[in-house]
Amino acid sequence: MKILGIDPGLCATGYGFIDKNSSIISGVIRSKSTEPLGERIKGITDKLRALIREEKPDLCAIETLFFKNSAARSVILSAHLRGAIFLLLREEEIPVKEFTPAKVKLALTGNGRASKRQMQYMISKLLGADKIPTDAADALAVAYCALKGNDINNKRENPK
Repeated sequence: MKILGIDPGLCATGYGFIDKNSSIISGVIRSKSTEPLGERIKGITDKLRALIREEKPDLCAIETLFFKNSAARSVILSAHLRGAIFLLLREEEIPVKEFTPAKVKLALTGNGRASKRQMQYMISKLLGADKIPTDAADALAVAYCALKGNDINNKRENPK
């Protein structure tokens, strides 16, 4: 099973395809903050569409939005992008699994509050890859969670 992981962000959207624990392809799609919102979203989804049609994933795993009170505008803009990504995935008939950042961190490091650096280190070690950009590492991490067990959202953070 080939899984596409996506870490959606309007400035930088990380993506990664994995199949049986090995990273196939990963990267970051960037947009310019000087462009209109619609153009930014179209540019990101057009690149994702091309990658999807080339790699033909069976499933997409995507991170849910992480909300900080101080970054409400950023979350709203990212929500627009997520909506466009979900529409794209529906049009391409790719099922979607969502994972919270805390659940992904817990699954990979054992700590639901792990740093980005810890996540980057763990996914690099698990996939045997070097120097994965942070946003791509987050996307690979969410794909890895989907590959290893689709019930990660049901995993309790403090099992008894």
